[in-house]
Amino acid sequence: MEKRYANIKEVSIYTSLPVKTLYDWASQGKIPSIKFGRRVLFDLQDIDQIMTTQKRDTQRYEKTVNKIVGDIRENNYNA
Repeated sequence: MEKRYANIKEVSIYTSLPVKTLYDWASQGKIPSIKFGRRVLFDLQDIDQIMTTQKRDTQRYEKTVNKIVGDIRENNYNA
């Protein structure tokens, strides 16, 4: 059985984000958390979804870079 819930330190290691940032985001509602008394737990499935939404769209940048490189090559050939 895989672990589904993790404490703040575990999530910090899991995401490479500082504990303070995670506490701030949880208190601001930027990431979902579960509070039991003084304990704060995070659903790792929620964390995975959030991390996925933060990925950059490399295809968009790749198209831009290819256009710039193509323009530079074209200008060098025409010079």
